[in-house]
Amino acid sequence: MSVDGERELPAGWAWTALGELVEVLDNLRVPISANERSKRPGNVPYYGAAGQVGWIDEALFDEDLILLGEDGVQFFDRRKIKAYRISGKSWVNNHAHVLRAIPEMADWRYVCHYLNAFNYEGYANGTTRLKLTKSAMLSIPVALPPLAEQYRIVEVLEEQLSRLEVALGSLRSSAVRSAGLRRSLAAKAFSGTLLSDSGSSPLLAQPLLERVDAQVSAHAGKKRWSQERTPAQEWCHDLPEGWEWRTLGSLSLMIQYGTSAKAETSAADDAVPVIRMGNIQSGSIVLNDIKYLPGDHPDIDPMRLQGGDLLFNRTNSAELVGKSAVYRDDLGEAVFASYLIRCRLADGIDPDWVSTYVNSVGGRKYIRSVLSQQVGQANVNSVKLAMFPIPVPPAEEQVKIMKNLRDWYRLLEYSDKSRETAKLRAVQLRESLLRAAFSGRLTQQSPEDEPAADLLARIAAERAAQDPPKRAGKISRRRAATSSALRGAVATGPAPEPTPVPVLAVQQEFDL
Repeated sequence: MSVDGERELPAGWAWTALGELVEVLDNLRVPISANERSKRPGNVPYYGAAGQVGWIDEALFDEDLILLGEDGVQFFDRRKIKAYRISGKSWVNNHAHVLRAIPEMADWRYVCHYLNAFNYEGYANGTTRLKLTKSAMLSIPVALPPLAEQYRIVEVLEEQLSRLEVALGSLRSSAVRSAGLRRSLAAKAFSGTLLSDSGSSPLLAQPLLERVDAQVSAHAGKKRWSQERTPAQEWCHDLPEGWEWRTLGSLSLMIQYGTSAKAETSAADDAVPVIRMGNIQSGSIVLNDIKYLPGDHPDIDPMRLQGGDLLFNRTNSAELVGKSAVYRDDLGEAVFASYLIRCRLADGIDPDWVSTYVNSVGGRKYIRSVLSQQVGQANVNSVKLAMFPIPVPPAEEQVKIMKNLRDWYRLLEYSDKSRETAKLRAVQLRESLLRAAFSGRLTQQSPEDEPAADLLARIAAERAAQDPPKRAGKISRRRAATSSALRGAVATGPAPEPTPVPVLAVQQEFDL
């Protein structure tokens, strides 16, 4: 939603600057490192730009406050919350502005909702990291209703938003159940229970593995990673009859690191995309944020990907290292970057079977056991990857199991898409609610309310009578100009004729 200081307001409303409605307590913030915080455990919540980041033993504040992200917040992401309310004892670091609403002028809940609806373009700036400075924040234009109407707006708005949050909670629960079902299906696949009918006489993987051994010997020769066929026994639990454990290296015709050449964001006509670790997401390859190598680069031919190549992320955070995906021919021509390892599997070994196991609970356990930490990054090298334990069913059973698994995954993908559509609709509905709230369409106006312009003028007069004249301090020209302009930009037209006003008067229905 965009809040525009040029649009006309309902009768009784007025434009003003945020700096007129709040006190800024930023000078009371104290950042504390995670290490120091660990030495001071307590029950006081510790807040940052986007929410609570921990606990501490001492409070800086003990009141109702609004926190507005100063930096690190995706100000232009419709799904992100920019401001949030806190109450009681708290500690705030230097990544959130601390605002105390002036209760005679503004309901703190109204201000917080307004800041979440505001369009920060031109206010939050930065090349590498968005930042909302104090002066820019104080100059934010606020559409201010009468104080009594603010209360009515908040009452209706929060009732509707609470219903929306219940719906979003159901979507989050659905996503958790979907992820759990995926894990359960993978476990069933690797235990053989996804086979519809294994037959009376179990098939054997041995004939397939003999053919695989011949292929690997012909292509890999005496490569070290192809020689060791039996994984460590600690990873070899019981398998269905006829299955065998093998190392990934003994199933691979090739294990290869990607190109370390510098890729470019701009693409010439003959440029070739470079698949990087960020392009592996949830077991698939997505072509987002692609970089390129020129078509005549010497790494193109040796690093060119083929359909069925398994890409393994060898360096990343400890949570993400080891994620894998299978490259498809329909993705077009591409090479792969140095933080990835390519495994080209022998005929008869389904790459999707191997990738599914690598990404499974059992596969993640192996990765965690062999990764090494280097300057904040986790790494799994090609030697450890080659020793990855892979359960190998007979070729016919691989085909049957993967068909059943893909059928289930297609149903889950349909559910996932429906859930994402619902989440997008929830975002749009929230924006619709906020637009209605801050344009005066969520509740009726009452002629009995003190107009916001009169309220602002009265408070200003009371302050002038109480405070001795002061020289102008260090106030930003931007804030002074905005405040002056907005103070005069009140809604035109007389107040409406007196009409009965219900406590809650919603002029449009928002179906969830």
